[in-house]
Amino acid sequence: MALPAAVSDVAFLLGRALFALVVGYLAVGNLLDLESSVGYAKSKGAPLASVTVPLGSLGLVVGALSVLFGVYPTLGVLAIVGFLVPITVIMHDFWTMDGQDRQNEQIHFLKNAGLIGAALLFLSVSVGTWPLAVGIGL
Repeated sequence: MALPAAVSDVAFLLGRALFALVVGYLAVGNLLDLESSVGYAKSKGAPLASVTVPLGSLGLVVGALSVLFGVYPTLGVLAIVGFLVPITVIMHDFWTMDGQDRQNEQIHFLKNAGLIGAALLFLSVSVGTWPLAVGIGL
């Protein structure tokens, strides 16, 4: 069953908005509590955490806005994936833990995996014109 174009367009916009809201919220949270975010990243062995955490978080904000508004969505999605893939493996290494710590990190790992999956779906359609978007891209 095919959806009417208007329904499909609105669904795509709402999907973009929810995705951007989650990614942007996570990034802004890092930026608002940068000291804790950097400290946690350092405790996990993230390289150059005092540089990569703020830069990566700013990249996530830009990527989220890019997806939301459809402005250079390919670059925005690549920024999001480029941040999430290494962070997911480095920061949420649940397989090295036990008990509640393992469960908490596994939840964060799976959340990020879902965000990466959604980002890859947006990447797959980033070559075309997005409905209800600014429409500036490569």
